[in-house]
Amino acid sequence: MGQTVSRIADLLRPNRSADGASSDVDDYVDTAHKDTDTTQDDSSSPLIPVTSSPKYPLATPRSPLQRGIRRLTRSEISPISPPSKRLKGDFQYLDFPILKDEETINFILKSKVMFILKGVPGSGKSFLAKMIKEVYEDAVMCSADLYFMQDGEYKFDRDQLKVAHEFCQQMASDAAQENCHVIVIDNTNVRNWEMKFYLDLAKEYLYIPLVLEPQTPWSTDPGELAARNLHDIPEKIIAQKVHAYQPVQPLYYGWFMNEVDSKRICSIGQEWLQLALKVDDFFEDFSQNTQLLSSEEILQYFSRDSFVDGGNILHCTSKFTGRGKPPGALEYINSSHVRSAMGRCFQLRIIGFVITPRTLGARLRLTEEQLELWGNIDDEEPPANIAEPMQQRKYDTGSDNHNWTGQDDTSESFENKFSNGGCEPTFKVVESYFKNDRFHPTVGKGSRAHLTIACAPGIRPVNTGFDLINVVKCEQRALAKEGLDGVQLYDQKVETYTIPGGVLRTYGEGTWVIYPDKEVTVCTMFSACY
Repeated sequence: MGQTVSRIADLLRPNRSADGASSDVDDYVDTAHKDTDTTQDDSSSPLIPVTSSPKYPLATPRSPLQRGIRRLTRSEISPISPPSKRLKGDFQYLDFPILKDEETINFILKSKVMFILKGVPGSGKSFLAKMIKEVYEDAVMCSADLYFMQDGEYKFDRDQLKVAHEFCQQMASDAAQENCHVIVIDNTNVRNWEMKFYLDLAKEYLYIPLVLEPQTPWSTDPGELAARNLHDIPEKIIAQKVHAYQPVQPLYYGWFMNEVDSKRICSIGQEWLQLALKVDDFFEDFSQNTQLLSSEEILQYFSRDSFVDGGNILHCTSKFTGRGKPPGALEYINSSHVRSAMGRCFQLRIIGFVITPRTLGARLRLTEEQLELWGNIDDEEPPANIAEPMQQRKYDTGSDNHNWTGQDDTSESFENKFSNGGCEPTFKVVESYFKNDRFHPTVGKGSRAHLTIACAPGIRPVNTGFDLINVVKCEQRALAKEGLDGVQLYDQKVETYTIPGGVLRTYGEGTWVIYPDKEVTVCTMFSACY
C-alpha cells in the first residue's frame, strides 16, 4: 500500500514529486478574505447563490465512484509486531484509542476507516497523521500539500489551490475504490464544509468516518501556533484561522459496524423474519396490518431506502445531537466521556429482534461503560407525526428493495460474497445471559438501544426506537402479571410460540418480539454521523 500515494501522484502530476511530510495547503491563505461557508449543516437553511462558492469548491472525482475489489493480505490484517508498540516520540498529546488500544487497532485492521484530521496549522495535526502512519503502516495519506512537493521541497503556489484539493480528493477516491482499510485526510478543514467531499466518499464506499482534532493545549493560541507551524505563517493569519475555525458538531453519535458485519446482521434479521413467517398467527397478523398476501411480499416489504446516512453501515445511536441544537446536545458533544471514547472499539450484544408493521430492529443490551455514553430518553413519547400513515396497498414486488441485506441473488457462498469489501467479520454467536428472564431482558437506562435493520415504505428509522419503547412497556406489564401465556393485559393478549432457535412472542397490535436461545456479539467503533 505504500506505493499507492506515489502511483497516484505520478498519474495526476508526473512533473512533481509526492515525497515529504504533509502539512497545511492553506497556510498562506488569509481566511478573512475567503468567502463564507456555502455548504450549510442545516438542511433548512436557504440556498446560497453559486457565485458565493468557496475559492476551491468540492471537486468531482476524475474517475467514477464505483466499488473496487481488493482483498487484504494476511500481513496487512495481522501484522507481526503489535501496532500499538510502533509509536515513537512524544506521547503526551496522543491519547487516542486508535493509536494505543489493541482491541481498537485490531478492529480497524479488519474494517475500513477514514480518519479526517481537522486543526489549525501548528496544532499538531500533521504529527498526529505521522503517528497514525506509524501504527497503520499501509495507511494511505491524502493531503493537498503533497501537490506542492517538488524534489523534496515544499513550493506553494496559491493559484494552484483548487487543483491541489482536486489532487487530494482524487487520491482519496482511488484509495477508497481499492478498499484500502485506512485512509487519512491530512488537511486543515478549518470550516466544516471542507470535510464534505470526504464524508460523502466515506458514505459511498462504506467507510466508518472519524474526525480527529489535535489534543494540544495550544491549539487555539495564535502566538504558539505561529511559532510551531511548519511554514512560518504570520501570527495575524493564524489568528484569522483560529477565529474562523468551526467546531465539530455531529448530527448524532453512536456505535458503527464495519461493512461485512452490517450485511451479516441484516441477513440474520431477515432469517428470523423468515422463521416468524412460518407461524400462522404471525403471518395472518402481519398480512392483515400490511395488506400483503404472501411471505415473499412481506420479505420484500422492508428496505433501508429511508436512511439519511445511506443505510449501508449499521449503527446504534447513542445520542441525537442535531449539530448542537437540541437541549443537552452541546453538553453531550463536549463531555469528557464522549471525547475520550471517540474512535474506540466497543462490543455490542444483540439479544433479540422486534418486528412491527413499521420496522424490523435488533435489540441490544449495553454494558455499564456503554451506558455512560448513552444519552437518549428511554421512555420518550413519540411525536404525533412521527410515522406516516401506513399505505394500505400491495407493495411493488418489482422493486429492488428486497435486497436490503446487501446480498445478491446468485448462488455464490456467503463467505465469497462478503470477503471482497476489504473487511473481515467480527460477530460471534455466544450463550445468552437471559435464560431466566428472557421475556424482559432490559428496562430503564439503555433499554431503547437498538439497530434499525429495515423499515416499511415511508417510515423513518427513528420509529424503531419507539417500537422498542412500546415493547419494554408491554414486557413490564406482562411481568407484573407473571408473564403467563394467554394472560390478558388490558386490551392486549400475550401469546408465545416456539420457533427453531428461540421463541416468538406477540403483545398484540402488530407488536412481535423474538428471543433467540443464543445471542450475537459484534465489534463496533464509537464515532459520529457528521
